[in-house]
Amino acid sequence: VADGTAEEDVLRLAGALEHASEHPVARAVAAGARKRVGGLPAPEHFENVPGRGVRGRVDGHAVTVGRFPGPLPDALARAKDAAEAEGRTAVVVALDGTAVAVLTVADTIKETSAEAVRDLRALGLTPVLLTGDNRAVAEAVARAVGIDAADVYAEVLPEEKVAVVERLRAEGRSVAMVGDGVNDAAALATADLGLAMGTGTDAAIEASDLTLVRGDLRVAADAIRLARRTLSTIRGNLVWAFGYNVAALPLAAAGLLNPMIAGAAMAFSSVFVVTNSLRLRAFS
Repeated sequence: VADGTAEEDVLRLAGALEHASEHPVARAVAAGARKRVGGLPAPEHFENVPGRGVRGRVDGHAVTVGRFPGPLPDALARAKDAAEAEGRTAVVVALDGTAVAVLTVADTIKETSAEAVRDLRALGLTPVLLTGDNRAVAEAVARAVGIDAADVYAEVLPEEKVAVVERLRAEGRSVAMVGDGVNDAAALATADLGLAMGTGTDAAIEASDLTLVRGDLRVAADAIRLARRTLSTIRGNLVWAFGYNVAALPLAAAGLLNPMIAGAAMAFSSVFVVTNSLRLRAFS
């Protein structure tokens, strides 16, 4: 914190504002504030600024938490640089337009994330990390889960996430976007396939094509495998149905196919298609 500022006061005001946000960093700040100072007041006003943070009024103060647009006092600048050098996310708290504190949050990478990245690679896909966090944090996370440094896009605003998706599509790639935050919503809507985590924000879920109920990235690979299996089944059913008709129609027109046999064959065709489709229930 800056000189003359009490940590408890900063946490109380910042935690109250962040409590109104669904962003993972905001939830971490709010939880930390409640643990340190107890109850939090209700914000008198709250606004989410995509890619920048949040702002509002708490106890008569104009509070902002996120990226600070101007230069920081030396002590806060050093704290922010040190946190980012260690691969942590640093957010600035400002009261009434003056930066008064730097909060640092460390990403806790889920144990299953590295496995999920391997699963995606096994499907022939190229995992890309697209984040608004600073580059040091993004590269540290990428190394931990097995994403190449060349496929890391850091410090991007929501509109820049959209630009990255559009550029990849312009290169002839099919793009699936997995996201959980308000800042991901536009990119989710732009991608060929938008997958929202069910534990994420309503905005992300609304913008996506598919919602993954569990907050586990491995489910994304499962969804893609199931989609491929389903498409393969549809193609097999179409080949059987068209093949039957192509073979049977000329025989029936020439009077070489007994109507009873044709009816039985048609029924068998329907049973085959349904049975073949039901095999998807065994997908695991």
